Amino acid sequence: MNAKKGLKLQVAISILVIFSLIISILVNWYSATNAMKKSLTEEYLENNYNYAKKLSLNTYNLLEIMQQNLNAAAQLVGNKGFTQKDLDTWKSANGLDFNSTFIVDQDGVIQRMSPSIIPAKGGVKIQAGQKISTDTMKLALSKREPFISKPYRGTSGRLVLLLSAPIFDQSGNYKGLIVGIIYLESENVLKSTLKNHGYDNGSYVYVVDHTGRIIYHPDASRINEVVTNNAVVDKIRQGESGKAQTTNSQGIEFFMGYAFEESTGWGIVSQTPVSVLQEPLHKLFKEMAFRSLPFLTILLIIAWLLVCSLVKPLNNLAEFSKHAITQKKVVSIENLQIHSSIYEFRELFYHIKNHIHLLNMHIQIDGLTEIANRRTFDSIIMEYVETRTPFSLILLDIDCFKLVNDTYGHLIGDDVLKYLSRIMESFCEEEDLCFRYGGEEFVILIKHKTESDTFHIAERLRIRIAETTSPTGKPITISLGVTSLQPEDQHPKTIIERADKALYQSKSDGRNRTTIYKYENRTQPA
Repeated sequence: MNAKKGLKLQVAISILVIFSLIISILVNWYSATNAMKKSLTEEYLENNYNYAKKLSLNTYNLLEIMQQNLNAAAQLVGNKGFTQKDLDTWKSANGLDFNSTFIVDQDGVIQRMSPSIIPAKGGVKIQAGQKISTDTMKLALSKREPFISKPYRGTSGRLVLLLSAPIFDQSGNYKGLIVGIIYLESENVLKSTLKNHGYDNGSYVYVVDHTGRIIYHPDASRINEVVTNNAVVDKIRQGESGKAQTTNSQGIEFFMGYAFEESTGWGIVSQTPVSVLQEPLHKLFKEMAFRSLPFLTILLIIAWLLVCSLVKPLNNLAEFSKHAITQKKVVSIENLQIHSSIYEFRELFYHIKNHIHLLNMHIQIDGLTEIANRRTFDSIIMEYVETRTPFSLILLDIDCFKLVNDTYGHLIGDDVLKYLSRIMESFCEEEDLCFRYGGEEFVILIKHKTESDTFHIAERLRIRIAETTSPTGKPITISLGVTSLQPEDQHPKTIIERADKALYQSKSDGRNRTTIYKYENRTQPA
């Protein structure tokens, strides 16, 4: 009786190997995705929170300065009086601080104003001699002290913010107020401060008042909208600051950082849509799939050969047994020849190959900062020069880095190097490349940009570093040298030497500056 044929051992082991590899890849991808998602989530939350706190402080300082200017003007009015020309000159001198400025007496009657006439709703005009009887003006007059109002609808029909300072004559008699008005729905100083904080990834900043009403938003149509159904806005109204992943009033999920500004009762919210995670996670999936495909193919081939070598002796043994049974006679064991592959050799070859791949990566990447190293830089710049690819080069190093190591220790010094490399990478576009040149020196290669454009990139980087707290607990500064590929350049050495001379010039001129190399050795303004 013939035995029923089943699944061959060779096929069964191959299926098991394939299944194990696929499960392993899926588990690794799932773990890597979760780790990246968690890391990016915390990073976006922390960055938005820190940014909101910074803007809150900036807003407080801005309003404080504006109030001080009004106080000084009030003292001048009380001591000497203000003509219309004086008021116009004072408003002009204070730039875009206020959309309109006026002086009222203790009854709220406008004595002088700049501009001299303000259009209001219904064709009415606000001008000198008119009495302003809004509740906010009455409150400001009654306080007889510096005052910042809550946002309200003014006589002109606009949503406004009022700042005022009391006027007292030389005898101490109360004479009224000097008032500065900010139109929240028009171009104003707050909008100028906040409007440049949007990003291509959908991040933006908005401001709400103590009632949950939007008083600044990059979408002007949303100003004056009440968003009390937003959980973050509700926390701001309770005087809280913090960070949260939540859904806004329009049903979009965001990473939010929010800060309560106590002097005005405002809340500043910096937020990034959660959807920004999709691109890096999708990129991670594609990268893992792309890298896993050749890896999986090689493993399957190795596994197949290994299975063959393992199964062959069993097949030989099975054939030998079958032959012995059918012959019905004793068969000499010497006729059985079993040849087996050596497992250790195959494993050793596999791991050596992976190790060589790892070593190649280490040759190209700086182990501390995890950006490209000097060897990679030399290779790429040589290719650029040989192919005449237009590029500019920024050579930079950390000012007084030895003092950082001596003061805070080498571990903090290493953290400073990693901190600088991360900020450098954030300034680079897709074609730009960052390198650690050696020690505290770094290089950025900028393709297809002029020296002037590169100078502005370097300046933004320098300013960012000088304004950002480093791992030392305080900002550090960097000096930079800029040059570019010239028609006569035949070797990277001459380009690097020019950048080094420009960097040396920045150091000589007092550090914390950027210098473009010029043949007449002229330093660009930092």
